[in-house]
Amino acid sequence: MNYALNDLKIMKNKLSILILMLCSFQLLTAQSIVHQENLCAKSKSSSLLRRASSSASATSLMQRYDMKFQFLDLEIQRDTNYIIGNVRTLAEVRTASLDTFVFELHNNYTIDSVIIAGNRLSFFKRTHDVYVPLPSPAIMGDIIDAKIFYNGDSPVGGFGAIGNGFSNGQSTRWGNKVTWSLSQPFVAYEWFPCKQDLMDKIDSTYFYITTDTPNLAGSNGLLKQVVDLPGGKRQFQWINIHPIDYYLISVACARYIDYSVYAHPVGSSDSVLMQNFVYDNPGTLPAFKGLIDTTALTLDYFSTIFGPYPFEKQKYGHCLAPFSGGMEHQTMTSQGFFEFTIDAHELGHQWFGDNVTCQTWRDIWVNEGFASYTEYLAIEHFYPADKAAFEAAVHDDVMSQPGGSVWFSDSTNVNRIFSGRLTYDKGGAIIHTLRFVFNNDALFFQGLKNYQNTFKNGTATALDMKATMESVSGINLNDWMNEWFYGEGFPTFDVSWNQVANQLYVNVSHSTSSSVTPLFKTPLELKFHSTAGDTTLRININTNSDNFVIQLDNKSIDSIEIDPNNWIINDGGARRDESLATSNISLKNQIEIYPSLVKDNVYINTFLNELCSVKIIDMNGNLVQNSTINGIAQIDMQQFAAGSYSVVVSNLSGKMIASQKIIKL
Repeated sequence: MNYALNDLKIMKNKLSILILMLCSFQLLTAQSIVHQENLCAKSKSSSLLRRASSSASATSLMQRYDMKFQFLDLEIQRDTNYIIGNVRTLAEVRTASLDTFVFELHNNYTIDSVIIAGNRLSFFKRTHDVYVPLPSPAIMGDIIDAKIFYNGDSPVGGFGAIGNGFSNGQSTRWGNKVTWSLSQPFVAYEWFPCKQDLMDKIDSTYFYITTDTPNLAGSNGLLKQVVDLPGGKRQFQWINIHPIDYYLISVACARYIDYSVYAHPVGSSDSVLMQNFVYDNPGTLPAFKGLIDTTALTLDYFSTIFGPYPFEKQKYGHCLAPFSGGMEHQTMTSQGFFEFTIDAHELGHQWFGDNVTCQTWRDIWVNEGFASYTEYLAIEHFYPADKAAFEAAVHDDVMSQPGGSVWFSDSTNVNRIFSGRLTYDKGGAIIHTLRFVFNNDALFFQGLKNYQNTFKNGTATALDMKATMESVSGINLNDWMNEWFYGEGFPTFDVSWNQVANQLYVNVSHSTSSSVTPLFKTPLELKFHSTAGDTTLRININTNSDNFVIQLDNKSIDSIEIDPNNWIINDGGARRDESLATSNISLKNQIEIYPSLVKDNVYINTFLNELCSVKIIDMNGNLVQNSTINGIAQIDMQQFAAGSYSVVVSNLSGKMIASQKIIKL
C-alpha cells in the first residue's frame, strides 16, 4: 500500500492557523528563558579527541572526484545497530585520470560486493579506507557509478560526536527504543560508505529506509511515499534535492507518531511543512506540542531576518532520539527533547551550517557561533524581557576563564571544535558585538542575507563572513576580527568621572585578561543615570586610556553604567573622581562621525563644549553644505545624490579636528 506525500500532510485552513498562533502566543507569554549549558555543544563533544583519519594516498584519490549523488537503501530497526543494504554513489572525475576509486567505511562492516558500471570489481582495505582499482582509468568528466553492498554492526566507542556515528538506545524519560545517526564531525563512515570532505557537498540524495511496520523512519528532504513490503515491513522513501554535506545525512528509527504543522513565512509563495516524528506515547506530544508550534513561528521570524528558509520546497522537522542536545541534520533535526533555545539554535543552523557550511572545522564559528546567536535573536523577538539576563549569562561563561579564542588550529580535536565556552558562547557573543559595531540593524541583517545568498548550497570561511559584512557596511573589521575572533580574553573597563556644572569629565581605561590581546579598540556605551532622566552615549575606545568631555543639559549625574545592553564581553566598574577636571583631560578622540554607509542621516558627536563647523564636500571637492553644531547633531543626507562625500569638522577658528569619508546609498 502506498501513501502519497500529500496524503501525509495535515489539512490547512484559516482556523487551524489561528489556533496555532493563539496556542503559541499563550506559550510564549507563559514561560521565562534563561541561558543554560549549551546542549548542542554537549551533544557533539566527547572524551575521545581524535579520529582514525584517512591516509594521505586515500585522501589524494578521493579529492580527484566530485560527489554528485548518493542513494542509501538500508534496512534499519529501532532495537539494534545492525545495518544491511547498499549505497549507490555517482561521482564525477575532476582530474586528468583516476585509476582507483576510494571511499571510507568502517572495518566493522562486511562488504559483499562493489559494482561499478555494472561490473563486480575486486577491492582491498587499508584501515577504514576501501580501494577499488578500476578496469581502465576514468578521465576528467567521467561519472563513476558505484554501488556498495555491505552489512554489519556499527562500531561502539566511535571517535568524536556523542559516542558513535550510529547508535541504538532507549529514552530514560519515555522508554522508547531508538536507532539514530550523528555523524558530525568525522564519523559518517561508521555507518555508510562516504567521502568525508566538507568542501565536496553531495548535489542530491535519496534515502530509502526499510524497517518493521510499527516503526517510522525519518531523514532528509521530503517523504515521497511509504511502501508496504512483505514480511511485515515497510519502506520510507526520502528524497533530498539540495546539496548536502556528508555529516548532515541522517536517519532516526523508532515507534513514532507524525505531528505535522506549517510555518507561513512572509513573502513565501507557499507554506513550509514542519514534520515532526515524536515518540508514540500518550504523554510525549502533549508535553512538546506547544514548543513545536512555537518553532513554526520562529521559522517565520528567521525568514525575515536571514532570508527565505533555504529548504522551503521540502520541509523542516525533528526526530526525537535519546541524547542530551540536538543535531542540525538538514531539514530534520535530531533532538533529545524540545526547549525554546535549543529549538531556535538547531533551526538557525538550517541557514548557518546547512545552507552555508563551514569550509573547514577551524571555521566552525560560521556554523555554531551564528546558530548560538540565533538563540539570542529568538529571545529578543519573543521574550524581550529575558534578553539581558540571557546575554549576561553568556558573557559570564566566557569570562569564567581568562583566555581562549574563537579561532583554533587543531581541526582534529573534537572537544575544542565544540567548545561550549569558546565556539558557542564567545562565538555568539562576538556577533552581538559585530552588530554593535555596525550600529545599524538594517545593514547588519542585510549582511547576513547577502552571506546566505553568496554562499548558498556551498561552504564558507570566517574570512568570507568578514568580507561580506565589510562590503555591506563599508567598515574595516580588522580590529574587530583580530581582537575578538583571533584574539584572546576580554577587557576590564575602569571608568572614572567627575561633573563640574554642565561638564562631565570621563576617563575610560582598560586592562585585558590575556596578554595575547593587550587592547580592545571598540565602541562602548555608557549610561548616565540621573533623577532628571537617564542618557546613553556611544563612545569609541582607541587606547588603553581614553578621555572624554561631555556637555550635559542641566542634569546632575548620579552614576555611570558600563555597556548597559551587554554588547561587549567585559568586566569592570565606574566611580566618581573629583580630581578630574579640564586641566587633566585631553581632548583627543572627541569626534564621532557615523555611519560610513548612509541612507538617511549622518550623526556627529563632538563631546566638546564649543561650537564646531561641519562641511559636507562631494567627490569633486565641491562644498554642498556648511553648518554649525554643538555637541551631538544629525545631518539629513536624503537631499544629496548617491556617491562619496567627506564630512569635515573644524573649530570656529578654522582648525580641522576630524574628517570622515561616507557613502550615500
